[in-house]
Amino acid sequence: MFNFFQSIADTIGMIIDYAISLIQMVLFFITSIPKAVAYIGAIVLYLPVFLRAFVLLFISIAVILQIMNKGE
Repeated sequence: MFNFFQSIADTIGMIIDYAISLIQMVLFFITSIPKAVAYIGAIVLYLPVFLRAFVLLFISIAVILQIMNKGE
């Protein structure tokens, strides 16, 4: 009888741990997006002037295609 309640408590604990780790992953993802954008911006500044337009064009096209495809 005690094992039954222990297994229910373990299941609830596992669900809570899953929810906490999911929230942590989402927060990490949201906080890493500005860092990635700043990193790409810093890299583009070091490129020669004639390459900046092409690099920004390719990055823009890639972002637009990802939005249109919705990650599929």
